[in-house]
Amino acid sequence: MVKIFFLLFFIFFNAFSYEINFAVLSSGSTIEEYKKFKALSKYLERETGEKVNLFVVRNYKDILDLYRYEHIDISITCPVVFYKIQEIEPVESIAVLKIDGMVMEAGVIVVRKDSPIKSVKDLKGAKITLGSSICASNCVMPLYILSVNDISYEDIADMWSSGSDKAAILAVLAGLADAAGVKEESALLYIDKGIRILGKSPYVPRYVVALSKEVPEPLKERIKNALYNLKDKKILSLLGIDSFEKPKPEMFRLIKNYNAVLGQYPIIK
Repeated sequence: MVKIFFLLFFIFFNAFSYEINFAVLSSGSTIEEYKKFKALSKYLERETGEKVNLFVVRNYKDILDLYRYEHIDISITCPVVFYKIQEIEPVESIAVLKIDGMVMEAGVIVVRKDSPIKSVKDLKGAKITLGSSICASNCVMPLYILSVNDISYEDIADMWSSGSDKAAILAVLAGLADAAGVKEESALLYIDKGIRILGKSPYVPRYVVALSKEVPEPLKERIKNALYNLKDKKILSLLGIDSFEKPKPEMFRLIKNYNAVLGQYPIIK
């Protein structure tokens, strides 16, 4: 009789338990990023009462594969990848990350300080590298700058992704590229080290937290409340953020057209 009771309890408990699969698109070392977001996943476990399985990946294609072949409940990515995820699974943006007082960031195009290139229009015939092959501020927004200055892919001698902002900037400093498209905050770290900003884009969200619409409603609310109410300074400091903020629809107005921008530059693919 006791065995039957415990068997029924086990079946009942597992029927109502839920494991949260949490995926993060890394912007740096995946090992360091895992350490950072493990603290957040443990916090979510405490606040939601559910187990959290953390996945940290370096390449945006890997996170899309996780959505295709695993069930991902929540993710943190750049806004372009957020829209790519929407093509695979119904997700909603529930938060954006505030960093140094801002939830938005711009993309910039940089050149060496001693470069003869004085304006974006002078980039015709140039070799250009990007910090990313798809993300917003270090790919789409630099391409947007080229587009509004009537620089087509046919005007560019060569274009490639360096895989990171640092690598793209170093390629410019080493003379391997004439210009680089990177995040504004990345460029500012090198302003005193030999580069200057040639052009700057409008602002777009830094990072987007996506939540699967298949997550049960009560759990959705627990996840949202946990993020919005995160005040633990140790966790926030480890993550390098100020807070999780509710997104506003107008934040995404420009970046929704990312395909129109990327489509103009097939050379990057």
